[in-house]
Amino acid sequence: MPLPPVPDSFRHLLEEPALAMLGTINPGGGVEVNPVWFLWHEGEILLSVEGDTRKYRNMRQNPNMALCIPDPASPWKYLELRGTVIDLKLYTDLSFVNLLARKYTGSDFQEDAPAGVERYRVTIRVDRWTGQ
Repeated sequence: MPLPPVPDSFRHLLEEPALAMLGTINPGGGVEVNPVWFLWHEGEILLSVEGDTRKYRNMRQNPNMALCIPDPASPWKYLELRGTVIDLKLYTDLSFVNLLARKYTGSDFQEDAPAGVERYRVTIRVDRWTGQ
């Protein structure tokens, strides 16, 4: 797997509203995969997770992860990013969720979310990538 930076030929997958599949490692060593919204910012992946989820607990326990982004126009084409969680920042408003929602829906987050829900902005350093 090549080291960063990710080539420009994959830039559209990082900038378009393509759904990504996040792979984390559970306490038993198994892999768990979840669809996620993400932002690409200055060579890092940014996600939002709620504090009471397995994704969050898995990332706290083992910061290694992989993110696969299939090309919506050609699903057999993809970009896979492997990396390490380097920061989990607590926030209780919808400001970061709204950034993600605008990328994927064009508007702010629409779901009724109770005030004060524990959410974390996850920053992931990309260590390696592959794609076709």
